[in-house]
Amino acid sequence: MKLARIVGNVVSTLKHPAYEGRKLMLVEPITPDGKSAGPATVAVDYVGAGEGELVLLGGAPGAARVVFGIKLAPIKDMVMGIIDEVELNGEIVLRASDFH
Repeated sequence: MKLARIVGNVVSTLKHPAYEGRKLMLVEPITPDGKSAGPATVAVDYVGAGEGELVLLGGAPGAARVVFGIKLAPIKDMVMGIIDEVELNGEIVLRASDFH
């Protein structure tokens, strides 16, 4: 699981059935202190996240099948939670409100 920030939306009119009813989001992995941790990627949103929000990014081969009961799911990354804050060694190092 990774920390990430929603940096954009991806619009696709023709897509795999596993994505039906789900938003495709452009997400940038971040470090616990909010700095970029690599290039952005496309993730399937399962929690209703929006642009600018900090999120939990998860995924692995077969994760969507296990977590959401989707038999055929070509999904590498999933937005699985919206982050309010990150605490490290007893100190809050990242707040979602800092990005709005």
